[in-house]
Amino acid sequence: MYTTRSAARFTAVCAAALCLTGATSLPALASSTVSPSAVSSLDRQLLTAAHQGNLWEISVSRQAQSAATTACVKRVAADFIRDHRTLDAGVVRTAARLGVALPAGQTAAQLRQTATLKSLAGRRAYDAAWLKAQYPAHVQTLALIDKVIASGTNPRVKSLAKSARPVVARHTQMVNGGVCHG
Repeated sequence: MYTTRSAARFTAVCAAALCLTGATSLPALASSTVSPSAVSSLDRQLLTAAHQGNLWEISVSRQAQSAATTACVKRVAADFIRDHRTLDAGVVRTAARLGVALPAGQTAAQLRQTATLKSLAGRRAYDAAWLKAQYPAHVQTLALIDKVIASGTNPRVKSLAKSARPVVARHTQMVNGGVCHG
């Protein structure tokens, strides 16, 4: 009984302290989550673009598993599937923690590009087109990552960008005169 009264008294004191200090103290008390307002538009842009980019990479890389004509492109596609699944898991987890809603699917432009690639399936032109489509997608992602690292405001998003950067840079090198060219 004494413990219950002590707990009730403690709760009442804490509630009174919160009323006296005002609502501005609440974010500091909730250190396990970050308010969505603490996420800048640039941070949101990275989370959204990275998620949609990862969805596209996984989709077209799965497609390449059956549509590519060379073992090299199929190998690179397998690496991309593995890496982009891992990257997207981090994006989804970070967005959830920050209360940022992510789109359910790819952009219309990405879907068109997937359809264009599919129209070349099984032909040698597919492999070159797949590699060519990968390069600007990764370069654009690198530019956004660098911008967030330099100017992003949310520490979780910046950390996510820093950890994704070497993977995206490696992918860029793989498709730009890299492993499947020569």
